[in-house]
Formats: sequence, structure tokens, C-alpha cells
Amino acid sequence: MLEKYISIILAIIKNPYEYFSEEMPKDNFVKESLIFAIIIAAVSFLAFFVISIPTSAMQEISWEAKIIMLVFMTISVPLNLYVSAFFVHLAIFLFAPRRSGFKQTFKVLAYSSATNVLLVVPIIGFFLAPVFNIRAFIFGLSAVHNISALKVFMFFVIIPIILLTVLVTALIMVLGGATFATFMEQSALPW
Repeated sequence: MLEKYISIILAIIKNPYEYFSEEMPKDNFVKESLIFAIIIAAVSFLAFFVISIPTSAMQEISWEAKIIMLVFMTISVPLNLYVSAFFVHLAIFLFAPRRSGFKQTFKVLAYSSATNVLLVVPIIGFFLAPVFNIRAFIFGLSAVHNISALKVFMFFVIIPIILLTVLVTALIMVLGGATFATFMEQSALPW
């Protein structure tokens, strides 16, 4: 089983499009992909603690707290996957006329989490993991739903970045304008 998971991780990191189009199981069962995502999350979580938290600080965390964190992570991973897959599939439903089912979207998100093992690489792992995760996500959705990777990239990466930029800019302008108006009201200078 360990060899199987390692081969999945390497395949997704090396060539996600090939994995999702040819090697990923096409059945409608999500159990295996969910277990895979939970194991990857547990390994990444534990590796993060071992690498980033000094041994002295790690010893101060009680066993009860560690168990609670592990249980919370085990519950939050499936919940996060189902909610994320729902919204991603809803978005795909809007712009992909010939799409696969929800379970395929779920499996793409679950198996894309394989890239989180890169978090075990000190320092650069925190930069590599998200990049490879987005890459796996884009090529996975492209392969499974028969959509161009560029369309997926535009819809799930570029458009959200543009919307976030517009939102942040508008927020800064509103807060800046309100601050300027307050300053002008409080200043003794006649304008």
C-alpha cells in the first residue's frame, strides 16, 4: 500500500495530466481517494510539526492536544474536500458542457493533495507545495472534465486573482477616503 501511495505521489508531481487522464481509477467510488487525502494530510501535518516546531516547544504540547489536533484534522479534511469539490464542480457545471460527474471532481481535489508532501522540504517546500498543487488541480480538472488547461487556469486562478485585486483596491480606496474625510473634518484648515 505504501508503494502504491508513493507511486501516486510521484506520478502527480511528475505529470499530473497523465495521472488523471490515464492512471486515476475511473470508477465512481471516492473512498480510496478520501483515505489517500487523509493520509497525505496526516503525514504533511506531522512533518510540519517535526520540521517547523522546535523540539522543546513540541514537548510542551500535551498528548491530549496532539490527539485533538489529529482528530480535528481527520474530520476537517473530508469536510473541506466535499465543500471544495461542491463549489469547484458548480463552477465547472457553469462553463463545461461535457463534464464528468461530481465524484471525478472530488477525486481530482483529493489526489491533488499529494503535492502536500513537498511541505517536508524545509523552507522551499512551503513555496513548492502550493505551486505543484495548483498545477495538479488545473491538469486534473482538464483531464477529467475534458476542458482545456488554459480555460481551467483562467477560471480558477486568473479570474479570482483579478477579483481579489479589485476587491482589495476598492477596500483600500474606501478606507483611505474615509480616513481622508475624517482628517479633513478634524483639521482646522479651511478647505
